Amino acid sequence: MKKVSVILPTYNRAGILQKSIDSVLSQTYTDLELVIVDDGSTDNTKELVASYEDSRIRYLYTEMNRGAAAARNFGMENAAEDTEYIAFEDSDDLWHKDKLEKQIKEMERHPESGFCYHKIAYDMGGGYQAILPDERLPAEKKQGEIYAQLLFDNLVDCPSMLIRKDLLGRVGSFDEMLKALEDYDLALRLAKQAPVAFVNEVLLDSSYSTTGVSGSAVNYLMASCVLLGKYKKDYLETDTFNHRVEIIITDAERAGMKDQIVGFLEEVLARS
Repeated sequence: MKKVSVILPTYNRAGILQKSIDSVLSQTYTDLELVIVDDGSTDNTKELVASYEDSRIRYLYTEMNRGAAAARNFGMENAAEDTEYIAFEDSDDLWHKDKLEKQIKEMERHPESGFCYHKIAYDMGGGYQAILPDERLPAEKKQGEIYAQLLFDNLVDCPSMLIRKDLLGRVGSFDEMLKALEDYDLALRLAKQAPVAFVNEVLLDSSYSTTGVSGSAVNYLMASCVLLGKYKKDYLETDTFNHRVEIIITDAERAGMKDQIVGFLEEVLARS
């Protein structure tokens, strides 16, 4: 069996963390380690983790809260040397018990792939649920050479990825300067280097949180602008540039921040 290091960053989420930990430890694929990165929590996260008697758990504590990207990078830096795959879990996510098993099998069927992802059931609140990536997109466009499709729209959520560790070594870690969409940035770099495998099943249940990174419209919009500048050449070459600009402006209008974001976007594009 090929070892998987599961990186779980957390910050003051002790009240919900147990279910996430349990969903990893109950995987049918058992050759794993769970690296919990406590990003400066001041609640009883440490005591909760200590209550587990499972040798696969490793607990890392950082004195300063530096954010999800830095916490994930710290976890990857401390992954076991014999690890072949890196996966990510968030403190409010629940893995289906066969998630890793199905992803490993898909990677074995497609050894040329750099990473494998799957569908996520996303609870938006108010009784509304979304399935990501969009089910209206044909499955064949979600796998293989998906870089252009990924530029058009983000298909990949961080907790859905199972990544070859050697490929991560080549493309680098999460960009800690980004306060949102750091997983989209990483997925783009990975997909540019290698084909992608996809399990066409929901293997994870997630939820929207106003206390998480996804709850900040400012961070999301500014990161969107930064990525448009970073990949400007590729967006233009794949004829996806105008589409991404439209998405940013539409989202900025909904957030009541159009003038601010358009100004920031113009600055970013002028520098790129």
